Amino acid sequence: MYLNIDKEFETLIPQLTLEEYQQLEKNLVRDGCREPLVVWNGTIIDGHNRYKICRKREIEFQVKEMEFDDRQAAIEWIILNQFGRRNLPAFQRGALALRLKPIIQEKAKARKLSTLKQFNADVQKSALRDEKSKTRDELAKLAGVSHDTIEKVETIQKEGTPEQIERAKKGGKGNTVNAIYREIKKPKLSAFR
Repeated sequence: MYLNIDKEFETLIPQLTLEEYQQLEKNLVRDGCREPLVVWNGTIIDGHNRYKICRKREIEFQVKEMEFDDRQAAIEWIILNQFGRRNLPAFQRGALALRLKPIIQEKAKARKLSTLKQFNADVQKSALRDEKSKTRDELAKLAGVSHDTIEKVETIQKEGTPEQIERAKKGGKGNTVNAIYREIKKPKLSAFR
């Protein structure tokens, strides 16, 4: 069976390490593909690695079709599904949650604007600032991290060097979100002294 691969869907979640991929391949060869691949309109939304291994090794697999209203809903499902599956470092959890930021902001904005049509523009602007804070809190809750961590991950993604971003993805001593955030902000903070 041939399934479509959407590059955006495939790259939404962090790639498996070589060791994780090799372990998955060993498990599939030994036990078969026990979980169905999840698709939306014939396109894989969960199971990209299993699909590649099964095709390469000629292992049978099942498919489960999901229904979503639109592409954004499928993206939201992919990310939320990963939070329950993988033991990701805080940076990667935060980065995944930030992929949902535009979706959550749009939903919140639509909700708020529909209830504020009778108020003037100043009240609407104030309400939208409140929604920004609520969006940050919702992203933090989804990722299982603090709202400060979400802000720091966003700063690292925007202002960090590629080397700092890679270190944050790996985590560990000296590579925590806080440590790398301080590295990025330190030169700016000392400029004010």
